[in-house]
Amino acid sequence: MKKQILFFGLFLLVASSTYIAARAFRVGQIPNGTKNACANCHVNPAGGGPRTAFGTEIERNHMTVQGGSGQVQWSAALAALDSDGDGFTNGQELQDPEGTWVIGQPAPGDLALVTNPGDANDFPNTTSVQPLAGIAGEYLLEGNYPNPFNPSTTIRFQLPEATHARLEIYNSIGARVRVLADERMDAGIYSSSWNGRDDAGRLVESGTYLYRLSAGSFRAVKRMALVK
Repeated sequence: MKKQILFFGLFLLVASSTYIAARAFRVGQIPNGTKNACANCHVNPAGGGPRTAFGTEIERNHMTVQGGSGQVQWSAALAALDSDGDGFTNGQELQDPEGTWVIGQPAPGDLALVTNPGDANDFPNTTSVQPLAGIAGEYLLEGNYPNPFNPSTTIRFQLPEATHARLEIYNSIGARVRVLADERMDAGIYSSSWNGRDDAGRLVESGTYLYRLSAGSFRAVKRMALVK
């Protein structure tokens, strides 16, 4: 009897290991998936068991077929979601904000800046700025989107030449809340996200906020609204 129990236990262990290994290939089906491996989609970082919100979203809506043989379908739609509700989209956390990466291409962005789209406590530094494809023909500060927003919003701007750029957020009475960028940048199109936190990492209140871009002699200010 003891031998049967031992054999059954070993069988379950081997079967479980095989199950997890068989699905480990999915790590390579999302951009920079190797950074957090199975923890992207599972509460248990070793894989298997309950899924994170990101893993649940993939299982329900972004598989070629349901079940163990299904392949993850990374896309702009999946990249645009904020599965773990931390104020950053899945694409921003995985360094592919537009969701354009496909299997076989080099990993996008900077691996060191990748965070876990399935963990609300792991999110990008809000001061990070992402370069986007395209050529900037003029200085431009675009309207943020979404607006109104909750919990996060994206701000895009264009620099037609290399210059020092500073992107700041102020509240309605003119007090500075957050510095999103303050560095020299090459010419190009850029994107920065703000998740409603001040420089000290505290969540700010609902209300109207101003964001200002200073680059060379260029100055521009726009309004946005945080609604909780």
